[in-house]
Amino acid sequence: MPMFMKLSLMAAVPVIFSVLMYLIDKKTGFNKLKYIYKQIIIGLVFGIIAICGTEFGVNVEGATINVRNAAPLCAGLIFGAPAGIISGVIGGIERFYAAFWGAGAYTQIACSITTVLAGVLAAVTRKFLFDNKKASWFYGLVIAILTEVFDMLMIFLTNLSDVHNAFTIVRKCTFLMISLNALAVMFAILLVSFIGNYKRRERHDIRRISQTFSRWLLLCVSVAFVITISFSMFLQSQLTQSYTLELLNLNIDDVKADISDASDENLLNLTKLIANDISSQDDISENYLNELKEKYDVAEINIVDKRGIIILSTYDAFINYNMNGGEQSEEFLVLLDGETKEFVQKYRPTASDSSIMRKYAGVALDSGFVQVAYDAQRFQRDIDKQVIGITRNRHVGENGSIIIANEKWEIVSDRKDNDGENIGVTGISIDTDNTAQEECFTAEVYGQQCYCMYVVSEGYYVIAVIPQDEVEFSKDLSIYITAFMLFIVFGALFIIVYLLIKKLIVNNIRKINNSLAEITGGNLDVTVDVRSNEEFASLSDDINSTVVTLKGYIAEAAARIDKELEFAKTIQYSALPSVFPPYPNRTEFDIYASMTTAKEVGGDFYDFYLLSESRLAFLIADVSGKGIPAAMFMMTSKTLIKSLAEAGNEINDVFTLANEKLCENNDAGMFVTAWMGILDLKTGHVDFANAGHNPPLIRRKDGSFEYLKCRAGFVLAGMDGIVYGKNELRLEPGDEIFLYTDGVTEATDIQENAYGEDRLLRLLNENKCVDSKSLCELVKNDIDRFAGDAPQFDDITMLSLKYNNKMKEDKNEGINR
Repeated sequence: MPMFMKLSLMAAVPVIFSVLMYLIDKKTGFNKLKYIYKQIIIGLVFGIIAICGTEFGVNVEGATINVRNAAPLCAGLIFGAPAGIISGVIGGIERFYAAFWGAGAYTQIACSITTVLAGVLAAVTRKFLFDNKKASWFYGLVIAILTEVFDMLMIFLTNLSDVHNAFTIVRKCTFLMISLNALAVMFAILLVSFIGNYKRRERHDIRRISQTFSRWLLLCVSVAFVITISFSMFLQSQLTQSYTLELLNLNIDDVKADISDASDENLLNLTKLIANDISSQDDISENYLNELKEKYDVAEINIVDKRGIIILSTYDAFINYNMNGGEQSEEFLVLLDGETKEFVQKYRPTASDSSIMRKYAGVALDSGFVQVAYDAQRFQRDIDKQVIGITRNRHVGENGSIIIANEKWEIVSDRKDNDGENIGVTGISIDTDNTAQEECFTAEVYGQQCYCMYVVSEGYYVIAVIPQDEVEFSKDLSIYITAFMLFIVFGALFIIVYLLIKKLIVNNIRKINNSLAEITGGNLDVTVDVRSNEEFASLSDDINSTVVTLKGYIAEAAARIDKELEFAKTIQYSALPSVFPPYPNRTEFDIYASMTTAKEVGGDFYDFYLLSESRLAFLIADVSGKGIPAAMFMMTSKTLIKSLAEAGNEINDVFTLANEKLCENNDAGMFVTAWMGILDLKTGHVDFANAGHNPPLIRRKDGSFEYLKCRAGFVLAGMDGIVYGKNELRLEPGDEIFLYTDGVTEATDIQENAYGEDRLLRLLNENKCVDSKSLCELVKNDIDRFAGDAPQFDDITMLSLKYNNKMKEDKNEGINR
């Protein structure tokens, strides 16, 4: 915990000072200083912070962790290029000389260079990548990671003669150094951005082309990096696994060869001696063979004639045995071909009796051949002399070894002088039923996790072991260096490609857009003149030609459009209920609605109609956009909703089905917000649904208006497959409901202050005892007073419904009135 607190405090220092310097610059006279003076002061402050990062580093497992590079990065990315360079140079120089009074000399050059580079990188990216503006938190995070990756790579490059120690330091430092510096820079930018923008909370849904391009380029580069490093890691893992298997196999094969050669040589020498003794005798008897057996201390002697039949043996059961009778014995028949003079066989079961283990050697005689065998005891006694100590100086890799055990799992030879001990003292336990020969497995050997492999040779278990750390070192070293290099390469690639695109395309597009902004603003005398290459020259000419042609059409179209819009407005208004009261004979409710379009035609609409004698549907809606397209979409939406409601669908099904229909062929991407209710005139029960619309206001009898808070569904025509929910409320006689579009609450005055929901609520509560028509007119008049000379930017639509009383049922006729 103390270490965690120290690391957290280290990371917090550049963050705190970034916020303090920003506040000082914005809130005090500091901001009146010349730019270069401010940069020098900020550079000095963050240079001192970089020095503190060096001097107050935290020792973690023998490696010193610091947040030195975050200081020049914060200075450059947040405050300016000169500040970043100044602080980086100060921190780098101090780090170099700090090695003389206690800082790590091993990383002296690497850390000094990287600190200077951090300031330079922050300065360059701010000036050329971010147009000399503060970087976003995400790019600050990436640049900090890039800087620390370069730091780790420099430790390797400056210590190539001591890679093991360099890698040990890098492995201990990488995660903490990268995390602390990156998070410090990220949080510094986030906090400064939050403080600087706390008064501005507008959401900008449309990004600049440079932002969009940089995000996609970063995404592509990141995906390429992840794919490349993943493939490299997979390849390195496979190569390491293959190398380990090959190394273990190679050493085991060498030991097997040594054991086999030693046992073959000993047995063959004895066989030759016995063959010479037999050849020197004219008459060979069974007793003589037994004497030779005792003399040479062997398990068995057989004399085989040219037919392959054992004619004489120290083992009576083998006499008259045909050597063709089994695979093991048949191998010795090569001694009868006249060319092969001697043959040695591996230690294995005999062909005549698989329960008998023997190692045989044969030497050709004039009349056949003699076969001599070791039994298990004699073979072990003979071969032990050869293999004891055979692995003492044998290494597998640098620190691995070979362990040899006999059939009883007693150690015959290993590097720890445990001869005669059970194999368990090494930590190895082999289940031969589940672990096959030449199969790699892991075990803790003498307290160290190792990769192991075993084979059985001549009755011995030959086990090769190599520490996992040694195997993983090469793989990890390769992966780390590859990852660092790839990150540097892809980071540099991103910066270069972005700068090229920005210079060749984005800047020219920006020039064209500036000219187009003036043209669209009404200045048709502007000439676009971007001619850095053929494509932009052609585009400039086309735009200029279009503007000239446009001037000719504007005057001609103006009069025609005015006439057509006036006609469209008449059609639109005729589609809305406009006679009030709409049902003079119905006293159960009082309803009134109005719409004032921002242009000649608009996208708002209201509607109400009786679905039956006792059910009244009423709604209000707002189509996205304005003008003719919005009006056309409004007509479609109004007709569709009405037809679905009159078909008897539940209120939620009306919106669900309408949404599906409106989504079809909606290439323009328009949508509708709507609030619809169905009032049961008998009971006052209202089923309603909300498709992303403003909440209505409800006034209970003898009470005040209040907003009906209920979760709104998604807008109509916004997305396929939306299912809308049904909500319910009950109106008592005298209750009122007031519907409106956002043109009411978002109406603005010349200072761009919004009318707002609070003002609307206050106005309604101040005018409780008026009818529905008067209420709508009061709201419209108040909006006009509020807006003053400010133009109307959105349609203003309202609907007011008052529920007077429940329907009375005519007992005589059984109908509702």
